[in-house]
Amino acid sequence: MAVAAVVAVSGWAVMRTLQAPAVEATRFTREDGVRAQQKIVDLALHRVRGGTVLFSEAEVNAFVSRHLDPADLPVRDPMIRLRDGDILEIVGTVALGRLVRESPLATLTEMLPAGWLARPLWLSVAARAATSSEPRRTLRLEPQRLLLGRQRVPAFMLRLMLDPSSLRLMRIVLPPEVQTVRIERGRVVIQATSPPART
Repeated sequence: MAVAAVVAVSGWAVMRTLQAPAVEATRFTREDGVRAQQKIVDLALHRVRGGTVLFSEAEVNAFVSRHLDPADLPVRDPMIRLRDGDILEIVGTVALGRLVRESPLATLTEMLPAGWLARPLWLSVAARAATSSEPRRTLRLEPQRLLLGRQRVPAFMLRLMLDPSSLRLMRIVLPPEVQTVRIERGRVVIQATSPPART
């Protein structure tokens, strides 16, 4: 009886893992990407004279989809939602084979059929943004909630499922003028200071 219960629960969890989450694609335009890129260039080249720089959810999604190399992203076709409380949600797909190869279960790759390895799984990560002063000011995205399909798994599993190189965008070194980064519903708020005067 106990074995049957374990098999039933395991089967239910696998089925939930294979289901797509209920997500609505973020709408953005080419101009959203251009605006976001210009704001980033201004920050990087120290052209911001202090004050607040705002990125809309559309600008963030346009920049990520149009200006970042897909190989640098942890998921394919990411959709990013900005929530209150410094939370952002990243939803996209990742091939089962990639999850297996980059995890401690890499030896299973040789045992699974190629069709299974190519199957895309939905991965949803809710992360809390925090600015830290490591040797350099850094924006750290700390996973708080993780879903495979519709099945919740412990957030720490993200670091076991994906190679560290796949997660390098979870730590972003900030220009010296950036003091804080806050995430609110639908927008990123960056507080910048004026660059030091040149003498």
